[in-house]
Amino acid sequence: MMKQEGCWMEVYNKEIFCRTMIVNEALFGQTEKQLRMMMNEVETELNFDFHDFYLCLTGLPKKYYTAELNMNRKDFVRIFEAFIRQIHNQARQDEIEMMHAVINYDGSKQIAFLIKKGSKSEAEILAFAGRIMEILEAEYQKDDRYQHSSLANFTVLSPWICDYSALAATFETVRKLSRMAYFHMRPIVVQQQDIPEGKGDWKRIRELFEQIELLIFDKNVRKLELAVHELFSKEVKLSYNFDLAYAVINDLNRLTMKLKDQLNLELPSAQLLFRLERYFSVEETEKNVLQLLRRIHQEAAADYQRMSPITQQVLAWIKQNYMREIGLQEAADHLGLAPAYVSRTFSRDLKVSLSAYITRLRIERAKPLLMETNMKIAEIADNVGIVNRDYFSVLFKKNTGMRPQEYRDFYRQ
Repeated sequence: MMKQEGCWMEVYNKEIFCRTMIVNEALFGQTEKQLRMMMNEVETELNFDFHDFYLCLTGLPKKYYTAELNMNRKDFVRIFEAFIRQIHNQARQDEIEMMHAVINYDGSKQIAFLIKKGSKSEAEILAFAGRIMEILEAEYQKDDRYQHSSLANFTVLSPWICDYSALAATFETVRKLSRMAYFHMRPIVVQQQDIPEGKGDWKRIRELFEQIELLIFDKNVRKLELAVHELFSKEVKLSYNFDLAYAVINDLNRLTMKLKDQLNLELPSAQLLFRLERYFSVEETEKNVLQLLRRIHQEAAADYQRMSPITQQVLAWIKQNYMREIGLQEAADHLGLAPAYVSRTFSRDLKVSLSAYITRLRIERAKPLLMETNMKIAEIADNVGIVNRDYFSVLFKKNTGMRPQEYRDFYRQ
């Protein structure tokens, strides 16, 4: 049996509490026979025919109540109590039969309504779902403490449900759809057909990541901000794809950890890692990512200023010449300095040897060629300055954990 929070006993009388509990059990898969047994045990009748009805799920994830709004149990119980009372009044006014359940599951604090179709049209049911959304939104907005730029009530209405046997599966589908609030956070009622099946432009995402990594070291932070904004507001937000969102976050984590080592950042690793579960919307994710990348950009700018002019010149020369065979001797000849002095200065400033830096740059330049072109592995190796295909494969696996072909296959799945 699903656990109900004790606070609801304080809010509702016993009969309403028992009905809420039973509807909750129905949503989570209890058989009709088990439901009847429960009703006998608690001496409660639902008086609801589980045939020919709709399911409506509304509310915000629990993490938002606690993290963003600092709402305690008393706060959201008060809001839900007033909201449910108004919805039942609205249902009587609209001559709609319904039951509700308070959901405490999967980090959510939401309310499910079973809405009897009866003689109502689908348009009338959808309009009633809209009133559900509006009433809860109004309850949030009554308290100045809960005024927030991305606070909105995302409400999902199921397809028509013909009988009880389809309820649990429909609830699972609706619950998954409610997570789409991450991509579409504004007051709205959605149905399954309203959510596009987006895949995202992986090629553009790769290009943006390459830009972001380079722009960390650019003097103009605005360019960095624009690249991050395009990544989230266009590629992530319009994808409606959690797999893509998780992949973007994982790549950002790899980038920030690499920058930590490269810049010798004195930040705990935990502060450099993003977790999608922490964020309520795409916009909130972008805000937190930008906040950290701006800080890293400041560190990179300061770090670059601390570099000797010799290291700065070597870096510029490497980026212009990495696509051919180059090494320490040629870099030193270019500057007219002793190789040992150039090597010592470069390693002191970047905490990595010149040859290791060149290898890492070549691997990073090879990645988009593997993902986005049909060039042969040998051609890509030659394109980034490594003439031996086998040696390129060894270096690539050492740096990424995968051979070049494995990397290409993985990102083209």
